[in-house]
Amino acid sequence: MEVPLISILLPVFNGEPYLSECLDSILTQDCGDYELLLSDDASTDGSPAILARYAQCDKRVRTWRNPRNLGLGANFNACLRAARGRYIKYVLQDDKLLHASALRRMARVLESDPSVTLVVTASELIDEHSRPILLRDNFRGADRWEGKTVIARCIEQNMNLIGEPSLAMFRREQARRGFDESLKQLLDLEMWFHLLEEGRLAYLHEPLCAFREHPHQQTQVHRRGGTAMEEDLVLLERYYAKPWLKNVMTPQARFRQVYNLRDRRSVQAAATRARLSRRMGWAYEIRWVSHKLTRPIYNLNRSIRKRFARRRCA
Repeated sequence: MEVPLISILLPVFNGEPYLSECLDSILTQDCGDYELLLSDDASTDGSPAILARYAQCDKRVRTWRNPRNLGLGANFNACLRAARGRYIKYVLQDDKLLHASALRRMARVLESDPSVTLVVTASELIDEHSRPILLRDNFRGADRWEGKTVIARCIEQNMNLIGEPSLAMFRREQARRGFDESLKQLLDLEMWFHLLEEGRLAYLHEPLCAFREHPHQQTQVHRRGGTAMEEDLVLLERYYAKPWLKNVMTPQARFRQVYNLRDRRSVQAAATRARLSRRMGWAYEIRWVSHKLTRPIYNLNRSIRKRFARRRCA
């Protein structure tokens, strides 16, 4: 059996509202050297019928139904284990590809640059009616970034600057470890960190993919339940323990990250802050004193700048 260049992986659970739009955006790609794997995680809506219909129409499409609901991380890994392609491209059920050239252009980067372990694109945030909300372009200026520098930026800003699975492509061999199934919300970011520790990020500035935001998606459910904040602390502790981070993040940035945890009102945040400040040792104490001494001057300067800005506006 011939091995495809790309494995497109679509883990599905009750994705009926946007599933056809997502699949259509994949099947209109101008790169035809792919397999499309559709893993239904015991859906209770009309998703299985939609998947079966598309599988009948295209021999590159393979679909199966898990006998029980595995959950997001386990279904991600089920797709990954079944993949045969050299490159992996997840597209999630609510999202879609915006350009017919998306697969071809992302794969071309991996083909031409062995130092790149993760390719992502700028993206459009769309609403439940597929209307653009905003353009997301977090890596302006350059198209290659050192992986560890990107990890440090994400940690410093407490943000997934890289993007969701639908925006990314990577080599199957380098992701053989699989996704961390203990995480519910940030399992994609944890995988990006894993890949970027070993290589560079390639960034395509044109928005080739779209991420859909709507009230019922798992991202919003986890955000309301505080899952993302809890898992953010898990990643923070995990990566602060890595020696290379000290060479990438400035001491001031590391101090600011730990200091800002005081605003999180949870037992876990307090425990994490205590552990990380102990890890920094005397450096944390010195910067804490410096911060307290210089804060009034900083606040005064900011107040003066705001006052002059208001006068100019008047």
